[in-house]
Amino acid sequence: MLRRLPLGFARLRRRARPWLTPAAVVVMVALAMASGLLRPIEEALASQRFQLIQREASQQIAIVEIDAVSLKAAATWPWGRERYAQALDNLEAAGAVLIGFDVDFSARSTLEGDDVLARSISRHPGQVILPTFVQPTNRNDPGAGLVENAPLAALSRDALLASVNVPVDAAGRARAYLRGFGAGETYRPTMATLMAGQPPGRTDSFLIDYGIDPRSTPQLSFQDVYDNSFDPALVRGRAVLIGATALELGDNLATPRHGVLPGVVVHALAFESLIQGRALYGLHPLACLILVLALALALRPSAAGGDLTALSRRHIAAIALILGLPIVLQAVAPISMRVAPLLVAQALCLALTVRSELRRRAEAIVREREAGLLHLALHESETELPNRRALLKEVARIRSGHDGAAAVVVVGLDRHAEMRAAIGYSLANHVLRAVAERLLRTCHASRLGYLSTGVLGLVVRRADLATLESELAALEALDPAYEVQGHLVDAFTRLGVAYDTDPGESDEVLLEQATRALDEARRLDRRRLTYAPEAFQDPSLNLALMSELRQGLAEGQISLYYQPKTDAVTGVVTGLEALMRWRHPVRGAIRPDLFIPAAEETGSIRELTEWTLAQALADSETLRASGHNLRISINVSGRVLSDHAFCEHVLSAVRGRAAELCVEITETAVIESPQAAIEAVSAFRKAGLAISIDDYGVGLSSLSYLKMLEADELKLDRSIATAVDTERDRLILKSTIKLAHSLGMKVVAEGVETEATRQALAGLGCDLIQGYLVAAPMPLDALAAFLAPEPRLAASVG
Repeated sequence: MLRRLPLGFARLRRRARPWLTPAAVVVMVALAMASGLLRPIEEALASQRFQLIQREASQQIAIVEIDAVSLKAAATWPWGRERYAQALDNLEAAGAVLIGFDVDFSARSTLEGDDVLARSISRHPGQVILPTFVQPTNRNDPGAGLVENAPLAALSRDALLASVNVPVDAAGRARAYLRGFGAGETYRPTMATLMAGQPPGRTDSFLIDYGIDPRSTPQLSFQDVYDNSFDPALVRGRAVLIGATALELGDNLATPRHGVLPGVVVHALAFESLIQGRALYGLHPLACLILVLALALALRPSAAGGDLTALSRRHIAAIALILGLPIVLQAVAPISMRVAPLLVAQALCLALTVRSELRRRAEAIVREREAGLLHLALHESETELPNRRALLKEVARIRSGHDGAAAVVVVGLDRHAEMRAAIGYSLANHVLRAVAERLLRTCHASRLGYLSTGVLGLVVRRADLATLESELAALEALDPAYEVQGHLVDAFTRLGVAYDTDPGESDEVLLEQATRALDEARRLDRRRLTYAPEAFQDPSLNLALMSELRQGLAEGQISLYYQPKTDAVTGVVTGLEALMRWRHPVRGAIRPDLFIPAAEETGSIRELTEWTLAQALADSETLRASGHNLRISINVSGRVLSDHAFCEHVLSAVRGRAAELCVEITETAVIESPQAAIEAVSAFRKAGLAISIDDYGVGLSSLSYLKMLEADELKLDRSIATAVDTERDRLILKSTIKLAHSLGMKVVAEGVETEATRQALAGLGCDLIQGYLVAAPMPLDALAAFLAPEPRLAASVG
């Protein structure tokens, strides 16, 4: 557990790294919002939005101004309440539907004046709104309580009451407007809310839409109303709000767009905001921070750097969106979006991007210098090819990081010293580099290294062993001719191959094994030789394997895997080939090409073949019970064909069930013991067993043996079956298939791995195919699952 913690922490840190910069941007923006640093920017942008999104007033409210003209005409202040009563009567007579006062009536005037106003209000019950306002009991004491100043009881008896308090922000501007104060019986609506007929009970605030032009609201002088010298059409059917506009009365408020406005005009704009559905609501700070996070994620600098032009375009698009989207959003919906946090976030992202780019370039310079030193450490100086140390690094990386089959190949140039003496060091190195290039072109995605004079190393990994073998065959067949300064130079190569079959083996040991295989190939004059532990490293391994093979048979370490054979045209499964697998409890999986040759050499092959026969019959019974009547092919070594007792055992074991099996005999086995093979095949055919000649094309492919053996099936080795690229290849295949058909044999192509190969074989008349295109060899339970959904299974061959 203690060893896992650092790895888990590192993984967590890698996952969190892309979020660190956006999170830092969000934190900095949040601090700026909380400190009020963004308020001037936000107010300036809000004013610009109001300027761009202008609206006319609804004409549903008129303002009666207590202006300088009215004050001068009255010649005294405060006025007697008779003047308000007269104005109220005149407005009611002109058709005003609702009249609100933004005038303080909380103190007594004269008894006569108060009585006149009270009677005027009583004549219009429910049509007059009188103001209340809340103020602290002691302005010098921040903790002092609040007191509501309400109109005289005599005046408010038949009137509606509404608050005229307007909140201001930290900058002293009236941006928001409350819908009401208190709750329950103490609830008091605000003037604009009550005049706009909004539902009572709400105390939340909204932002006043200062895009509404206050000059478009009908405005009358109080003196004209008092003298009844105004146009009645200006108030008919409208609500009327009476309030002070004269500067000397001091009822003014600072606003975001229009500068200082009289309080009565602010109430009128709040009324218009409600009536027109333009009561603006700002985004919650959390929602704003979420937008900041999204922007930071979109604009975060890349650790790998990037195209500065593309980055500039992203920032230009971002600022256009930041400035344009709030305008569009506010124009179509009552939403006032904060812009300053997004602008600050973009500026921070831009600053961080510049910082990241400068740091990346500095690091790139350092990496370039380090790469130069590393190149010197990992490359051979004369040829500039990766050296042994570099190759070992690649061997370790490829072995540990991927699935599939891998091998280390050591390539030696024959007579390199003589060639170097003839053409010189420089040209010899040129030839060596050319050989390296050809090796890499042949084995793409492989890694190469310079090991010693005239010796190169190659590590190859492919998806499966068959593909790897194909690559190695291509290396073996490389053209030895190279052009140097207009002259052809022959550089013959030999290959020493070591397969990565033991994960516990060190990289050095694997490279050494391939080197020893190259040395042995030179000694035996072979073009390619594969390292085999039993032949090169541990002579006692053969005996150890054979002593453990019998124990493995008894303990169930040996099993049969089955590879389906299908119709080349329809894809219907027609049969199976049984392939032996050994899972050793200590050595792990032991390849058949290791223990089967060893079994042939030590005489254990008969016991192994008899076990295969019995297991194949048992598995056949299981498959047939499941409704899969497929003939199973088993391989019979040429070493046991001449064993009369073995043949008798086979005939006894398959009595009554011969139709379930097919015996595969290699062409080389026939060539080695032709008479024994002919006698065994004859006996097997009489018993009802099908006969297949396996690996046709590997040996001499003598036509006389085809004539002597009465076989049912001819299996083409993958080396000939998959050679369909050239017209010559197809001609050979076509003639071979035609020959087999004329002898009454079906033709099976082994090693088919691509759809193109299958189509070519089907077009040439091949009957059956087998290979990884159909399926890899699999155990019996996996085979049952493979066959289960197949709706086109073949009927019994027998």
